[in-house]
Amino acid sequence: MAKWMQNDILSGNDVSADAITNCMRTNQNALSTWQVNNENEIKEAVLAIVASHQHLDTIDIVFLDHDYLKKIGINLRSTPGDTPVKELINNHIDICELTYNSLGVIAKNIVQAIKDDKKKRVTKRELKTILSQAIESGRLVENDLHDSIRTKLRS
Repeated sequence: MAKWMQNDILSGNDVSADAITNCMRTNQNALSTWQVNNENEIKEAVLAIVASHQHLDTIDIVFLDHDYLKKIGINLRSTPGDTPVKELINNHIDICELTYNSLGVIAKNIVQAIKDDKKKRVTKRELKTILSQAIESGRLVENDLHDSIRTKLRS
């Protein structure tokens, strides 16, 4: 969130380049997102994301309205997600065929989500709990996690 707040976006200032280049990294002109249908599924998306990370750090997530994005001409495609949590692989959606202009549209939607408080910060402690619960329930195999995350879970 700090990158997005480098400039006063809440008052209409332009988004910093750091926010776009650090938080909106694309691969093959696509931005990876996870489907969340309601508040109860937030932990599911967080689990899918964090289980594939190399480090355990507080994360900020924003909620984008996929229906709205489709309505304004942004292309979405269901693709298998990169997560070791097998049952969540199909909850992944790429915002695809992105260009300079459409990436700007996504950035504007992120700013609006921040303004509308459609965001959530998930602390390291919460992430540890989410991962530990997934391991305990058998949804996630501890050895599928990166070494540094396994170490932090034990500490």
